[in-house]
Amino acid sequence: MLEHILVVVKRMELPEYILVAVNLVGGFGCAVPLAGVLRKAYGERTTFLRYFVLLIGVYFVECAAIVMGMGIPVFSMGMAFVWGIIFGLWLRGRGPAREVLKQSFFLSLYTSLPAASFAIVPVLLSFSRPILSVAEGAKLGIPGFVPWPLNTILGFYVVPAMCAVVFKIVVTTSEVSLLIHLGEKSARDSG
Repeated sequence: MLEHILVVVKRMELPEYILVAVNLVGGFGCAVPLAGVLRKAYGERTTFLRYFVLLIGVYFVECAAIVMGMGIPVFSMGMAFVWGIIFGLWLRGRGPAREVLKQSFFLSLYTSLPAASFAIVPVLLSFSRPILSVAEGAKLGIPGFVPWPLNTILGFYVVPAMCAVVFKIVVTTSEVSLLIHLGEKSARDSG
């Protein structure tokens, strides 16, 4: 197993190393303040380490979804529906709706970081080739039927990444909002 991992690492190029480093820094770096905010918002009874480990697990699942989609955030966007339900059931009833929605927004933004990290690829490629050239996009393997500006290196990486971020935030936060509303309605009907 270790041999296989070493072979994969030896085949990686500099942009891949940088992408891995960006995800490690993003995942761990953003988990620290978010875990602190969650601990403060939802009581001191749960340790910081527990929230931190949960957030790293969520980030790992998101990275695996990006890998399963071979760099296209289709599985990651599908995970927005899953996170919306999980975060909605977990967060509802833990405070005022406004605070819960704020926390779900930050959590959905955090789950979007692996998809957004692909926006760094054009920055890295800009040092060696023009990133707004259709011809360079074709050399990289972008299909010719893709309309401009999506058939450039910049458009091919940035537009899907940003669309995934917006989609994930909207879907996850909307589901949490819906579950909060349904929970409040259920409490009123039974009370």
